[in-house]
Amino acid sequence: MDGIFRSAMETASPRPARFPATATMSRPAPFESTGWKTVWLDHFSYNAANYKEGASFYTNLLGWKETYDEGSQNELMIGEVGDIIIRGGNPNDPNFGKAPPRPRPRIDHISFGITPWDTDAVKAELEKRGLRARIDTSTKDDIHVAAFKSYHTTTPNGFDLQISYVTHENRLALANAVKPRAVSK
Repeated sequence: MDGIFRSAMETASPRPARFPATATMSRPAPFESTGWKTVWLDHFSYNAANYKEGASFYTNLLGWKETYDEGSQNELMIGEVGDIIIRGGNPNDPNFGKAPPRPRPRIDHISFGITPWDTDAVKAELEKRGLRARIDTSTKDDIHVAAFKSYHTTTPNGFDLQISYVTHENRLALANAVKPRAVSK
């Protein structure tokens, strides 16, 4: 069987050669490059009707690791890929299920960690391009001293994009900012 398979592979027509892209844009790019490099999937923010059930599902099915549970959300580590925050109803809340039904689960926003990170320069580069830079530290701390530093902006198609300083090395910055000492390293 192995000989038949090998023979068939040897006589099969070769894959077409790859050619470099030669397409050009019909209009200039919307703005110049920032020079930033995305280095980490900081997190997906996922809304769910029951965040505890969602966290348990991914932890037990896919082996994701919980970092903290603050009562309305839980951040999970997706192996060496990045993190996810599952937010939503808490079945332990006495008012759980009494409110009108929530919308279907959805990804609210995605946060990417970039390098180089310079808090003021990142804000300036967003604003230079006509983008609003909404500060998010997950606490009330000034962004320059906060444990978690990020900006939200809106993409051309209306999606909420978060840009942060989070990398693989400091991936628990958000968990530690929201619930200090809850995460063992």
